[in-house]
Amino acid sequence: MKKKVLSVLLAVTMTASVLGGCGSSNSSQTTTDSTASGKTESGTSGTETTGEKVKLKALIISHPLTKDVTDMKWLQEIEEQANVEIEWEQIRADWETVKSTRFAAGDIPDLLFNATVDSDYTKYNGLFMDLTPYISEETTPNITAMFTEEPDTKVLATTLEGKIYGVPKFQGKWPSTNTVMFINQTWLDNLGLEVPTTYTEFKEVLTAFKEQDANGNGDPNDEIPLDYNAYGGNNAWFNSAYSLTNLIGSLGIQLTDWGTDAYFAEDSQVKNYAVDERYKLFMKYIADLYADGLINQNALTNDYSAFQSLSRGNENGDAIVGCVFGWEETDKFGPTLYTQYTPVPALEYDLDGAAGTYDTRWRNDYTGLNMAGNRVCMSAKCSNPEAAMKFIDLFYDSAVSVQGLFGGITDGCVEQTGDNSFKVLDPLDPDTDPGTWKWTSTMADNAPMYIRRSTEIEMAQDMTFALEERKTYDAVIAKAGKSDTYPQMFMKYTEEDQNTMALTQANINNIIDNQWSLWMTGEQDIDATWDSYVQSVYDAGLQQVLDIRQAAFDEYLKSVE
Repeated sequence: MKKKVLSVLLAVTMTASVLGGCGSSNSSQTTTDSTASGKTESGTSGTETTGEKVKLKALIISHPLTKDVTDMKWLQEIEEQANVEIEWEQIRADWETVKSTRFAAGDIPDLLFNATVDSDYTKYNGLFMDLTPYISEETTPNITAMFTEEPDTKVLATTLEGKIYGVPKFQGKWPSTNTVMFINQTWLDNLGLEVPTTYTEFKEVLTAFKEQDANGNGDPNDEIPLDYNAYGGNNAWFNSAYSLTNLIGSLGIQLTDWGTDAYFAEDSQVKNYAVDERYKLFMKYIADLYADGLINQNALTNDYSAFQSLSRGNENGDAIVGCVFGWEETDKFGPTLYTQYTPVPALEYDLDGAAGTYDTRWRNDYTGLNMAGNRVCMSAKCSNPEAAMKFIDLFYDSAVSVQGLFGGITDGCVEQTGDNSFKVLDPLDPDTDPGTWKWTSTMADNAPMYIRRSTEIEMAQDMTFALEERKTYDAVIAKAGKSDTYPQMFMKYTEEDQNTMALTQANINNIIDNQWSLWMTGEQDIDATWDSYVQSVYDAGLQQVLDIRQAAFDEYLKSVE
């Protein structure tokens, strides 16, 4: 019996279907399916399985580019090994618009991949299975190994009540920061300039880029000295990985895991830099750059696609962006222009004193890049949780984890070169870059996985470059200790606190997200409006949120002592 897949395209609104909440044995199946002892094709240690396959239903929220999961051979292999038959529902878009309706109606399958957040387990109490009784060294050896070897993953998975509803992931090969600030080295060489090290030098370089035909194509007006991305909702200025707010670290503010909603820690105190006097200094600097035409004047309205395409040059192949934030050089600048760019070290703030006035920092995203909660959970109505857990645990096998992230061995995406060593192969499609190929071929970063620190992986070019580029920030990132590291994903809140923060934060975000553009563009004077702005943020409930966050942070610090 063929498995059915519901694929929801980007332009199509998903129609909810009744899935049923239970898995059951296939009573019509009379043959015996078995996997021989030893290594399977997926590289896992197989054990002999006999009997009828257990039928389960599963939902996965995947990247828009990701092919049908039923076409992933590695996934078929672990279904065989677990002796299960999965009926997949694959959703590529609009999950957030229908999730609450489906959850409220109890409309969930046996397994949900990448579909839940912590608050779902309290908001929809009784809908999800407590997995704690099913996790043990005997029944789930891979998950147990992850919890033992990487104890933060168990902290991440465990609720205030000591229950585990969603199993997290760990992919420990990713770098310590999501974001690199790139500058065009060719332009610097053309103008006889060095990579800037301070705020003052940075403005001088940007000014030269604007005024001196830095790309040398004869057009003195086609250069964009500095570009950024902060387009979209959800307080994008403060939450975007490629916003100018990355530069706030120059004033001693340590961002951790994207610094969501501007929260950070300093001397064990949770703070919000959007009301910090150092943010005022930062915004005055940004406003000065904008007024001088050194920042892309269209960045306020450009979406991510426009942001990405500008960095890949004009129709003649000329670079037109001098400095910009990105993940990795080939991804950001394309196969032709990437050689022109080099990382910029974290800048020192020197505008109201000598360089070194503040303890320069750079964002530390290691936890956010290498861990994520709730990669898979189970319906409370699943009638065969033991079979479901066996299937889940296989995702955390060493070889399977690598395939979940980079693509299957039998799919031609990965080669196993030793017992615990792998090589990521070049894309089968020569016109596709490695990063895009990963998202196309497999579950990628959305997969449940445990990439062990001991696992050896020969990465593709994009990751090799990404790791090398970030060495620029290693020393600065290493400054961050527990007292000024605020990993928001580890914070545990009661349902009441979650509801309070959700409502209050929305009001706070409306204020701070509406204000920064008024300051940057010069529509409002920063000095004249700062005090009233700060008061309005506190009036919206900031102190209440800070108090809730502080209590959770205090408990977290106790747990890691």
